[in-house]
Amino acid sequence: MATGKCLCGAVSYEASGEPIFAGNCYCNDCRRSSGSHVAVMAYPEPALKISGAPKEFASKGDSGMNIARGFCANCGSQLYSKSEAMPGVVLLKAGSLDDPEHYKPAMSIYASRAPSWDQPPAGLPSFPEMPPRG
Repeated sequence: MATGKCLCGAVSYEASGEPIFAGNCYCNDCRRSSGSHVAVMAYPEPALKISGAPKEFASKGDSGMNIARGFCANCGSQLYSKSEAMPGVVLLKAGSLDDPEHYKPAMSIYASRAPSWDQPPAGLPSFPEMPPRG
């Protein structure tokens, strides 16, 4: 089980089971929302239990579909994202984990957009954009 919370502790979560995938995203939206790349762990939405009242901000992703980013209204910590392009999946922000060692990245996506000062780790599979589905 993965557990995490925001900086002030007003919003917390528990995710049961194992993640569907985990990786680093270097897309422009993730960079702008975080200041760097975003490390995420994907879980089926029913596996996630949230305590507290996160706020969500939605914007259009590269697919043209909305991405909702959940954060604490008090301290601003990012906790998760939900994309219309991946219905039923929640992307937990690894930086909010109680145990950061629970995060095991398996890939980097949108690597073509990584700035020179934040390159994907060597040896990790890397996709220039979103990998093909299926």
